[in-house]
Amino acid sequence: MKRPSLSALREALQQWMLRGRRSEALPIEVPQRRVYIVPTREGLSFAALLLAMLIASLNYNLALGFLLSFSLAGIAQVCLLRTHRNINGLILASARSANAHQGGVLGFALVFADRAQRAREALELIDAKGYRLGFSIAAGGFTQVELALTARRRGRQSLGRIRIETRFPLGLFRAWTLLEPDVAAWVYPSPEAKAPPPPLHGSGASASRTPAPGTDSFDSLRPYQPGDPLRAIAWKRLARGDAPASKLFSSEESGELRLTWLDCQALPGTEARLSRLCAWALEAERSGRNWSLSLPGTLLAMSRGPTHLSAALEALASFPASDER
Repeated sequence: MKRPSLSALREALQQWMLRGRRSEALPIEVPQRRVYIVPTREGLSFAALLLAMLIASLNYNLALGFLLSFSLAGIAQVCLLRTHRNINGLILASARSANAHQGGVLGFALVFADRAQRAREALELIDAKGYRLGFSIAAGGFTQVELALTARRRGRQSLGRIRIETRFPLGLFRAWTLLEPDVAAWVYPSPEAKAPPPPLHGSGASASRTPAPGTDSFDSLRPYQPGDPLRAIAWKRLARGDAPASKLFSSEESGELRLTWLDCQALPGTEARLSRLCAWALEAERSGRNWSLSLPGTLLAMSRGPTHLSAALEALASFPASDER
């Protein structure tokens, strides 16, 4: 039977110590009762050495031995105080998060500050995966620490529990505190790599992507996308050996895009449909047209712009999984 590792036992102990604690609103100031401190291996070795020196001094009645032993013990006591004070009163002042698509990287920027007018040296931020980031804070100043997490599942992903640790100044003691700030970022669905063009709905007209011959004027060319009708392909350009392109007509340029869940019903599974709708939303925003999004239970009216795109991506990210519906 495999024995649990020391790190696993430590994590289980921390889970028990913090049971029932919820995410904390910013700013967070670390009080004295939330600073934990224990001797390191070096500290235990140093204590064993002091004990051996004290026993030898007692056996041989060495005054200099007593002086050296108690002097080193006093230094260790000062180190204990300095290590504890390096975290006590630390403030997590603010945090910013950057959204990402599934499989990408979420960015969190954490700002730590000091208002006790003492420098805080050799601090380490440790995330749930064990990744370490070192930083220091000047007396009365602040510093920003940037943390990157993998966007695992779509939806709202929180920063989770982080540990602030220090062994300053001599490494004889290790002090730490655990924080769980109320900071989260959106994980959007991953856009489909080769999605067909989004369905076009002309202003009050049909949904056909290509107007009937003679009913509209040619406007411009755009790169060919899988799913474009044969009538829209610029065959003369293709015959010259140029890259495939499709004709863009004036009504198509000014048409409105209605992105609906029904347009993706041929795809297998909820995630595949959300991935296509995500790709369509990004393409619709790039095109500069007005567009809307219709999901079961959600309807975003016709609009465009960064705010509209963010609302659509958040609606896709928060859509229930297939086993939740």
